[in-house]
Amino acid sequence: MRCTPSALRGCASVRVAEASGAHALAPGLGDLFALLAAAFATPPATLTARAWCESLAEDLGDVGAEIELETASARSELRRVACGALGAEPWLVEYSRLFLVPPVHVTLNTGMYLEGGLAGVSAQMIAQCYATAGFAQREDFRDLPDHVAIQLEFLAALLERHAGGDGDALAMAREFSDGFVAHWVGPLQSACAKAGEDRPAAAVYAELAAVLRGALDRLR
Repeated sequence: MRCTPSALRGCASVRVAEASGAHALAPGLGDLFALLAAAFATPPATLTARAWCESLAEDLGDVGAEIELETASARSELRRVACGALGAEPWLVEYSRLFLVPPVHVTLNTGMYLEGGLAGVSAQMIAQCYATAGFAQREDFRDLPDHVAIQLEFLAALLERHAGGDGDALAMAREFSDGFVAHWVGPLQSACAKAGEDRPAAAVYAELAAVLRGALDRLR
């Protein structure tokens, strides 16, 4: 079963095609990486917290059922926020308070988790991986190459290539995941969980990081 496109999924810059039965990896896994990429990217200013959370909860339910990955905890947290006091507020405001406005509570530039700084060796290595694979960062996304959303888009793009019959794409996705994403997803989840004491939206992203960890296990 394919996911129904939603307002949130429309933000993702990649779409993963259906794979034939000859491919062992579930095609929905690429959909999940694309969905999580959209979730960690800056949300449109027009989306309220209720619209953003409800849309994501629905899509997570669809993709999770398709690949048999547990997403109930994340969906529960999303619906809790959607029905709460933040529901009518722009989700961009909560996203900015957590990730963008100094002092930043949680960083989405993963070099901080991998080596404790920005624009360092890990960001350069990640950019080189993109270049080697012929993957181009979106022109409207002005951030460092180690941003969470861009890395997840990269994985989704590689799985799309795998679905299309590229024999090297799956190995590249697994190597990138093991070399980078698997090392920062735990610290990101912990940082979000800690920030949840002051920023209600952080609990949502902690749950999304947990879903990402499950997706990485499926990719291995």
